[in-house]
Amino acid sequence: MLNSPAKTAPWPRVEVTDHRLVTVAGLHGGAGTSTVASLFGEDAVDAGQGWPVAAGWKRPLPSLQVVVVARTHYAGLEAADAFLRQWAAGELQESRLLGLVLVDDAPRLLNSQAQEAKRLLKLSPRGTHIPWNEQWRVEPPDTDALPRRLKKIVRGYRALAEEKE
Repeated sequence: MLNSPAKTAPWPRVEVTDHRLVTVAGLHGGAGTSTVASLFGEDAVDAGQGWPVAAGWKRPLPSLQVVVVARTHYAGLEAADAFLRQWAAGELQESRLLGLVLVDDAPRLLNSQAQEAKRLLKLSPRGTHIPWNEQWRVEPPDTDALPRRLKKIVRGYRALAEEKE
């Protein structure tokens, strides 16, 4: 288990005026948010870092359907732990958390990383893991040729987002 202070600062919020089926948010810089959002095509928007909160002129404002993303390195796992603690404590009510996506930071995880990732994924409504993809270092994912596993992940989050709370 990662070390975390007894009381952390409130998770930062980010206002989102582009209300799509899925809103993807990063839990830290370099989380892989843009890559994960691209897997959904036009159904998702990359909200950057922070907990997305619906904004704009539309009334009533929708409850955003949010997938949060973190890397499997120390900073990413620590951020995911802090975020999930606040979410579980009921401090992030403005939008609906669909789940956590952990994106590998290297071709192979250390045992300690894998154990911490597994623990964190269990704390989320839908925890998913995206393994290292060497090709994504030089070009974006080809959404027309995603591996079956990634298609299943995207379908699962889409189905959750379409459900009524």
